[in-house]
Amino acid sequence: WKSARSRGRQSINIMTIKHDLGRGNAFVMGLLIGSTAALLIHRLATSRPSTLPNEKHDSASLNDDQNNQIQQCLPPEIRSEMLSRNALYFASSNGMPRIESSHVLVVGLGGVGSHTAHMLARSGVGYIRMVDFDQVTLSSLNRHAVATLKDVGLPKAIVLAHHLREICPDEKKLVLDPVVKMYTGDKERDGSMMDPPSERCQRWDLVIDAIDDVPTKANLIAYCAKRGIRVISCMGA
Repeated sequence: WKSARSRGRQSINIMTIKHDLGRGNAFVMGLLIGSTAALLIHRLATSRPSTLPNEKHDSASLNDDQNNQIQQCLPPEIRSEMLSRNALYFASSNGMPRIESSHVLVVGLGGVGSHTAHMLARSGVGYIRMVDFDQVTLSSLNRHAVATLKDVGLPKAIVLAHHLREICPDEKKLVLDPVVKMYTGDKERDGSMMDPPSERCQRWDLVIDAIDDVPTKANLIAYCAKRGIRVISCMGA
């Protein structure tokens, strides 16, 4: 009985290690890609005025709860403090305004893509479109950046947008654009998925390829190469 109990504990420890390694590898890859993306936006993006949506939010009434007030308008001093460490790194070249006005497309929101989008949101990127057709499963929970048990069965793009909105409730400072659809490389099937978000934004500042299917990855890379769009591709597949 003691021997069986010991073997059981060893089995649990091995499973725990595998679980931690899977989540750890995805986190490291997402962290590296997210950090690299921020650096590329800062170093290579040309200076231009912000092209993010400029919707006017109605003032919160006295009857609204505090959360709704924060969601409508995040005070500049709070947002500034949230990004203060990032601003210190990019201060010498006025890089934060470029990052905050940048448009990034993330295709694939699994272990790597979810961590990448997560880091981009925390880095101050102003507009993130997140594309994935799949849903969160139980097996996703060992590597996904934000998904929990209550998210199982829901679209990955919607789940990620919901959690990232909690990081920055102000839609003027962080625009989240979840697309629950599969990227195929076929314009008719993809629709406007790859189109820049506004007329003033001629093309994406950066595309993140976190797709786990090699032929589809090749289609996305070819699309970006033909249009001169910078792309970071994860070779995990």
